[in-house]
Amino acid sequence: MVQTVGEVLDGAREYARRQIAAFARRLREPLTSARLKLTVLTRPSVPWPALVQANLVLDGQPIRAQVAARFVQEASRYLRARLGAQVARLASPNVPRAWPAEGGSRIVPVPRPVGQREIARCKCHPLEECTPDRAALVMDVMDYDFHLFVDAETGQDSVIYRVGPTGYRLARVSRVAPPSAPTSVPLTINVHPVPELTPEQAVQRLDATELPFRFFRDTATGRGAVLYRRYDGHYGLIAPERDGG
Repeated sequence: MVQTVGEVLDGAREYARRQIAAFARRLREPLTSARLKLTVLTRPSVPWPALVQANLVLDGQPIRAQVAARFVQEASRYLRARLGAQVARLASPNVPRAWPAEGGSRIVPVPRPVGQREIARCKCHPLEECTPDRAALVMDVMDYDFHLFVDAETGQDSVIYRVGPTGYRLARVSRVAPPSAPTSVPLTINVHPVPELTPEQAVQRLDATELPFRFFRDTATGRGAVLYRRYDGHYGLIAPERDGG
C-alpha cells in the first residue's frame, strides 16, 4: 500500500514503489506486510521537502525506516539502503548500528514558533520489559531516535536514545548506575536527574531548549514519559498505559 501526502507526482510514487519491490525480492525471510508513505512539503523553510517512510513486517518482526531528502526519488534510494541496514541489524542483534546513520537526512522538525506548538498526539501503550540491548535493537530496527521501555534489571521506566560518541545512551527515572551485566551496544549512562514534570511543563522545557525530546517523570502518574518534537513542528507524547487500560 502506498499513501501520499502533498503533491507527489505519479512518476515519483511509482519509483518509490519499485524501490521497495526490488528490496522485497532480495529478502530471505517472508515479507508479510508493507506500507509506504510519501510526503512532499511545500514550505520554503524546509530543507528536505521529500519525506519517505516504510513500515514492513518481516517474518513477524516490524521494521520501519524514515528518510528525508530533496526529492522523493532520492529519498526512496536512501530508504532502500536504510531498510537494508535494519534487516542486517536484525540478523546480527549483537552488532551495533553505525553512528551517525548514513544516507539521507535525519528528520528536522518544520520550524514552528514557540507558542504555536501543541501536543498533537498522545500515545499510551504497555511498555516492554527488557534489557537495554533489546531496547536498542527495537530502536534501531524501527529507526527511532529513542525508545521508552521498562528496564528488566531495575523495573524502572527507562529510555535509550541515540546521542554522543557511541550513539547509545540509557536514562532511568532514578537510577544512574550502569547495568550490572555487560551490554552488546557501547552504552553510556545519563547521570543527570530526570525531572518530575507535567506534560505542559515538559512543553515549556522543550520550547526553551529546542532539544528533540524530553524524558521526564509525569507528576500525575509517577511513570516515565517522553515528549518529543514531531516532523510538523508540534509535539508528541509517549507514555505507559495507565493501570486498567
